[in-house]
Amino acid sequence: MYRPTTTLPYEEKAPWKSEYEREQAAWNRMTSTIGMGASIGTLVGGLTGAGVGCVLGGIAGATVAAATIVGMFGPFIPAAAVGCLGGILAIGALGTVTGQLLVTAPVAILAAAQYFTTINSPMPSAPAK
Repeated sequence: MYRPTTTLPYEEKAPWKSEYEREQAAWNRMTSTIGMGASIGTLVGGLTGAGVGCVLGGIAGATVAAATIVGMFGPFIPAAAVGCLGGILAIGALGTVTGQLLVTAPVAILAAAQYFTTINSPMPSAPAK
């Protein structure tokens, strides 16, 4: 006999007394999951973008300094630091957007799918005592 699986662990032991309480619990779970996904996506994307931007900006700054002042070692370090900051500003924001697209969007889609699966499934029966 086919019996669909529940969408949550221990769902048959959940204290829901009505479909409304189940819907509230599912909604709260969905919003907290999306919030966590947004936080992680922003953090990972921003840090990755800032790291890549710093490296690329530092290389670009040092290259520009090398092209303009040949033979003088002093200007390379400040130019690389300024290039690093410029790269963080330019690419860090792109990394944040990328993190939102690659992490938050899939998490939001899957959380919404779990929400609709939960609220549209039949209420679990009370466990036998």
